[in-house]
Amino acid sequence: MDWLVQLAAGDRPAAGARGMPAARAGAGSVRWPGQQQVCTYVSAGSEPSTKELLSSLAAAGVLVHVPVCEPGFALSWVRWFPGVPMARSALAPVMEPVGVRQSFSELGHVLAVLVPALAVDESGTRMGQGGGYYDRFLAGLAGTTAAPGTQVTLAAVVHDDEVLPAGTLPRDPFDMPVPWALTPSGARRLDG
Repeated sequence: MDWLVQLAAGDRPAAGARGMPAARAGAGSVRWPGQQQVCTYVSAGSEPSTKELLSSLAAAGVLVHVPVCEPGFALSWVRWFPGVPMARSALAPVMEPVGVRQSFSELGHVLAVLVPALAVDESGTRMGQGGGYYDRFLAGLAGTTAAPGTQVTLAAVVHDDEVLPAGTLPRDPFDMPVPWALTPSGARRLDG
């Protein structure tokens, strides 16, 4: 079973191979019941690379959306596919796809949201880069459904050594915990 299907089902995928789990799974190994959508991001700098992850999901027929920074620390989403034109954000130090911007609610049913983090602890506390875009987005995501009777699967993407013991990171009232960490070794269930 593919790591993303396991994440959505609440099972823990096997760990141990190198690279991000979706890339290891191979594009042809994912079978989706109907069109699925995933929101993720384009990695930069020292973040775990999402290049193969994005390509593998797209090759498997998953609609991949990545964020675009909007005024007021809001995020909109643009469809990503190999070769999509990218441009430097006017609001943040990131590259963003060029295309039709949609709010998260306009996307319809989203299977999973994968967010960047500098670290995450086992209680689900996520440390971002301090811009507040994802904190605001995650606060609005609470209670959103992926399909009737289900919740959107949420995971912080970090390196293996960036998953810290519970309580290591401070949690402010506006911090939204995440239930999963996705690392190059696999997915880990958190207490978030």
